[in-house]
Amino acid sequence: MTRNAFRILKDLNMHKQFIIMLILRMPFDFLNALISANMIERFVRLMEIKDEDSLLPTFLLFLLLTVLLFAYNMTIWSTLAIRINILFQKKLRKKVLGSLLGEMEEYAVGDWITRLNNDIDKVNDYLDAPINFMHMMIAATNLLLSSIMLILLNFSLFCIAILIMVPFFFLSSVIIIRKVPFFRRNAQESFAKYNNWVAPIIAGKDAIRIFDGKKTVEEKTEKISLDILHQNMQAHKRIAWTYFFNTFSGVLGYILLLLTGGSMIGNGVENFAELTKITQYRGEMMKSTMCINNCIGNMRSNYPSVERIQEVINPQGVSQSISVE
Repeated sequence: MTRNAFRILKDLNMHKQFIIMLILRMPFDFLNALISANMIERFVRLMEIKDEDSLLPTFLLFLLLTVLLFAYNMTIWSTLAIRINILFQKKLRKKVLGSLLGEMEEYAVGDWITRLNNDIDKVNDYLDAPINFMHMMIAATNLLLSSIMLILLNFSLFCIAILIMVPFFFLSSVIIIRKVPFFRRNAQESFAKYNNWVAPIIAGKDAIRIFDGKKTVEEKTEKISLDILHQNMQAHKRIAWTYFFNTFSGVLGYILLLLTGGSMIGNGVENFAELTKITQYRGEMMKSTMCINNCIGNMRSNYPSVERIQEVINPQGVSQSISVE
């Protein structure tokens, strides 16, 4: 699904910058989870031995680590990420505009307007906006590293987490959401037809008024608008179902953790402090899985625009992947 998006990056000669930004950003979630898990474990241990004198120094230490981590993340997003984002949109608009000037007969005016504005914005969203490709890779890194930590700490709880997550992940990210790109593309194409149709209507409004064509124009506008709404609602319904199953799997996991947590202490888990640490990594696995599910849904929603832009700047290299079943 991301092949066309990376082809666009390569066509703009921006794939290296994007990969560097991705590598710099990927460890953030896991490092934040690592700090949180160890902080909670440390505080529980201090409370168990009633070491009040160490509470403040421990708090200040973890506060400093958190501030440094978020300062690092903010520096990347406020400098490198913004510059790459602006440069990407600038180059992409220039590339599409160049294709427009060279192939004016290829598409209607409304289609060009949609590709130059709405589609380019959605391509940018696909790659860099929150809860899309960038955050999916960050969440995947966190999922992998948190899984390794949980395997090392408590393999049985890792197995329980996997047994809960995998079926719901497959259901929401593969089965339910597979037709979202089809509905989104139909909505984009209907919107392009609307743009192409409404321009001459506005230019000829006086003639429409004279020949009493207002009702016909309103009926046509209503029909196209309802078609766009219908296609978008079909996509929204499927994405909403994925959110439901994500939440349900998370709640189910915590219920099973509560049922098994008591029996773990003294049997594979030494004390409550260790159990809280294990729970944090299990929670990170669940959070990352839900983030990946949400990212896949948003990426599938934006992907038709990736293909529509790729059709313009590199029509021979479009990789079709939208199901029309």
